[in-house]
Amino acid sequence: MKSDIDQPPRGAQVREALPAPPRPSVLLNALQQPRLAGLDVLRAFAVLVVIINHLGVDQFGPVVVFDGSLGVELFFILSGFLITWLLLGEHERHGRIALGPFYQRRLARLLPASLAYLLVGMGLLALRHQPIPWGAVVSTVFYGTNYYQAFTGAESHYLSHCWSLAVEEQFYLIWPFLLVALLQRGHSPRVVLMVAIPLLWLYKALLIFGFGVGEVYLYRALETRMDQLAAGCLLAALLKTPRWRQYFEQLARQPWPLPALMVGLLLSTSLLRDQSSPANQQLYGFALETVMLCTLLPLVLIKAAGRGLGAALLNTPVLVLIGQISYGMYLYHPFIVHPIRNAVVRLGGPEALGVLAAITVLVALAWASFRWFEQPLRERLRPRSVNSGPSHLPHAGTHTPPTRPAPAEPSRPNPGT
Repeated sequence: MKSDIDQPPRGAQVREALPAPPRPSVLLNALQQPRLAGLDVLRAFAVLVVIINHLGVDQFGPVVVFDGSLGVELFFILSGFLITWLLLGEHERHGRIALGPFYQRRLARLLPASLAYLLVGMGLLALRHQPIPWGAVVSTVFYGTNYYQAFTGAESHYLSHCWSLAVEEQFYLIWPFLLVALLQRGHSPRVVLMVAIPLLWLYKALLIFGFGVGEVYLYRALETRMDQLAAGCLLAALLKTPRWRQYFEQLARQPWPLPALMVGLLLSTSLLRDQSSPANQQLYGFALETVMLCTLLPLVLIKAAGRGLGAALLNTPVLVLIGQISYGMYLYHPFIVHPIRNAVVRLGGPEALGVLAAITVLVALAWASFRWFEQPLRERLRPRSVNSGPSHLPHAGTHTPPTRPAPAEPSRPNPGT
């Protein structure tokens, strides 16, 4: 018979019987925040890459550092990811997706600034006694600029860059209805997207190799850029599962993935941008970059929600601010950046100073538009319901690293994407 001394302490028995508490999901906690830390910096990177590229600065030696098409890809992936994450979250909470309020939020977010830009541009052209590109104006109003350019040769004017906005609007018109139909019929969006994306790549290959479709159409058509939007949708659907969140969290703990992805993107933009071969960019380059950007996105979310130098860089106030006003910066940059840069160069300043001055003026204009025009109208036009909650002007650099596990009930991310 064993004595009491031979018996383990009662507390130890209890501790051994209890399972270890599960490790809280850093990624899930980051995704449940009212504002997703790190995404504004990705938006800032995307819009700055596009603007600097449009200023004629794209590479240092053989390395393409500022590739505008990479910025557009990132915008498409972010759009697919954020919209799908919000819609799936709404379906989880309420068992349905209310498309009316969704489209009201989209219109409140996008329409005021785009109409203002359209009208201001027409006014400036009229004052200068220059012709107004009426075909482009009409196609922009109805968000068909991408196909208008695809079939007319993409003439250069102040609405030329609106093709990407048209692609996103067409995606917004199609994907929510398709997602609702899939969920109502019990189909998995993940499975459908995993099948659809390779089929889109095959379709693009058929256009290139079978029909010889040109670069202008391939670069702008919805169906040839839908794979990037769909990849963002797939990423959102995957991150709804613990297994994929755990995979990215394990990847984020390694020191090599982020540098490797950055090097891979630079290699792709430097080696696969041969305009004489549409397949290099449209098929191989865009496919590889889409995979790399989708891997990068959750790693940035994890890093930005943590501590240390990486989190501080990903929450830099000026970059967060640029990300928040990136839509206005993208809209208005044709009016601002070239005149400012050229004025600085004419006065004898270096081109780098001209680029910096142009971006600074553009940031000031876009912030003023956001603060005193877009945001007030957005508040008036947004749907009012108990589920939507108030929307406040986002502040730069407000991220606080998490100090406790993720809450049981997810909070709704800010829909101002």
